[in-house]
Amino acid sequence: MHVRCHFFGPLREVVGEKTVEYNVTPETTVESLLTTIATDHPGLEKLLFEDEEIRDSMTITRNGTHVTYQDGPDTELEANDEIRVTPSIQGG
Repeated sequence: MHVRCHFFGPLREVVGEKTVEYNVTPETTVESLLTTIATDHPGLEKLLFEDEEIRDSMTITRNGTHVTYQDGPDTELEANDEIRVTPSIQGG
């Protein structure tokens, strides 16, 4: 199955491009996809994960719907899914 993952802000800088495409197997979850991508792009893991869990500050959507309203990080991917990963805007 083919999926696309779009990155924004500092995540995009680490990945080096806005969108990466992956072929995944059935039952691949959002979290396992992001783990794979982080392995392929050094420096991304520390931005995406804290204590081996996706940071709460990340907004992750699957086909326009926040994964919180699906199965969270355990949301299973389907062919042609569009995943968007956006860090929260912080500052003062």
